[in-house]
Amino acid sequence: MRSSRLVALLLELSRAQVSTVARLAADHGVSSRTIERDIAALQAMGVPLWTRTGPGGGVGLVEGWRSPLTGMTAPELQALIIGEAGSRGLGLEVEFQTARLKMLAATAKTGQSAAIEPVQERFLLDHEAWFTEPESPDALPEVAQAVWAGHRLRIRYERADGAAAMRVVDPLGLVLKREHWYLVAAHRRTPRTYRVTRIRRVEELPEAAWRPEDFSLAQHWQDSRAAFEASLHTLPVQVTVPAGAVELLRAAAPGAPMKPLEGAAETTDSARIATLPETSAAETRTADTTRAGVQLLMEDVEIAASQLLTVPGVEVLAPESLRQLVLARAQELVDRHRGT
Repeated sequence: MRSSRLVALLLELSRAQVSTVARLAADHGVSSRTIERDIAALQAMGVPLWTRTGPGGGVGLVEGWRSPLTGMTAPELQALIIGEAGSRGLGLEVEFQTARLKMLAATAKTGQSAAIEPVQERFLLDHEAWFTEPESPDALPEVAQAVWAGHRLRIRYERADGAAAMRVVDPLGLVLKREHWYLVAAHRRTPRTYRVTRIRRVEELPEAAWRPEDFSLAQHWQDSRAAFEASLHTLPVQVTVPAGAVELLRAAAPGAPMKPLEGAAETTDSARIATLPETSAAETRTADTTRAGVQLLMEDVEIAASQLLTVPGVEVLAPESLRQLVLARAQELVDRHRGT
């Protein structure tokens, strides 16, 4: 993850004082361009790094500057890497704030604190959804401890259908997605994802956890997320909406892949949907130039009807089963509001 790489770069340059972009890229297994972006990020944070080109060039720290990381405790470093939201969920909020103060103290010695301190008063990242409370799963502290220690876990996990089972898993990492915590762990050497709030019982085992070689938590989560979203959106739907309601359609069906509909009589064949160009649905009009034709992949007929009924002026073209369900629900609303 980038945050941990930034910390590693800062510690490495604190020890070596001078290095090169190529050497740092090779050490961390990334491209030179990635290291250049990391250096720019550290400079933006107030770390006094210099860079020079040519035979005597390289990258290094301004002489006399000492990294505050060398004076941080292990929990403070962990909190800094995890970030503010994750630290709060893991009970490391104090450690995060302490680490942040140490970073500011180090910049004060270089005269750059005046440029850094106003940032906290002018920019705020709030990752939590509206009208919700962040999760505080009972099992989270013990799960996090096993992740840190690299130990196996015995868990009692309750699936969405209410069935529960005992499993021994090898924890690979924790993910905070908005306000929800997920445990990525291998069961029988196959990585899986578990919602931490569904872990009803947890026991840390003394034996070391198995971890796949070259496992990347970030890459695994990205792949799993893409596969999950693709598995949900399998119903081809064609609609038209008023030209100004395309963004309302996007908001009503978040995550649903959308593409322009080239005509109201287009086929609903899924292969046709897969081959349409990636352009904005708002740019494609049906024969009625005041309306936009859109085709999208939705979850199922019931969910699609509930979502589409919230879009002003929507007309379902296909599939016919969805069109009839939307008509029936709309008619029911009309009848109820007329008092008939």
